[in-house]
Amino acid sequence: MDEKFKVMLSKKIPIADQTLIVGFPGVGLVGSIAANFIVDSLKMEMVGQLHSDKLPPAAVVQEGIPLAPVRIYQHDSLVILLSDFAIPIQLSNEMAQTILEWQDGHSGFKSIITLEGLMAQPTEEKADAKVYGVGSTASARKRLTDAKLDIFDHGWITGISGLLLSEGNRLGQEVICLLADANAMYPDARSAAKLVETIDVLLPEIELDLKPLIDEAEKIEANIKTQMDKAKEIVSARQGPAERMTKSYMYG
Repeated sequence: MDEKFKVMLSKKIPIADQTLIVGFPGVGLVGSIAANFIVDSLKMEMVGQLHSDKLPPAAVVQEGIPLAPVRIYQHDSLVILLSDFAIPIQLSNEMAQTILEWQDGHSGFKSIITLEGLMAQPTEEKADAKVYGVGSTASARKRLTDAKLDIFDHGWITGISGLLLSEGNRLGQEVICLLADANAMYPDARSAAKLVETIDVLLPEIELDLKPLIDEAEKIEANIKTQMDKAKEIVSARQGPAERMTKSYMYG
């Protein structure tokens, strides 16, 4: 059996009545953006980290303070596990085992929610990005239908989320995976906001103001549009008049 990650807590926290949200980088970085936003919005307390000698030796520096890359935050009935870098695929099994076997006495988390991005075609308008859900148990699937979420019917979910879902189904552990349409070409804060909006529905006990994240999305998109426009100008300037005439359709 693979050696699991070590849960290192700075204080004892309850587990049995808690919901765990897992937000790691993926398509559009939506999982980590959403998780970090919730941590900041709720002013969640950092209570520990997950450690493994197999992780790259690194520290994340925030406001001059060095932090572990894989961190644990807690507030009221919510625990968030987030990472600032993608977990190597070969460590997915160890990470999933650690999460499922993380217990307080003989009880694990009441519910686990993982956040993922679905690769979507780039569009001018991201307001229509959809969030889909997958549930490991009948109770999880009922929560998704009650929230009027589209169900992800067929396909593959790989990595930690996929393992948590399949093992959750086998063990009877409630696991929900939320997947948002996302652009893989840049940090998709607008799709991350759709994930946060969905969590706000699934967990009515917490209240989240999405405006700061929407504002950030608009800044990111405006910056990307500016960079794309500059790239078009550079390409156009390097072409001769005849070539620009014949290829202008490529650049709008």
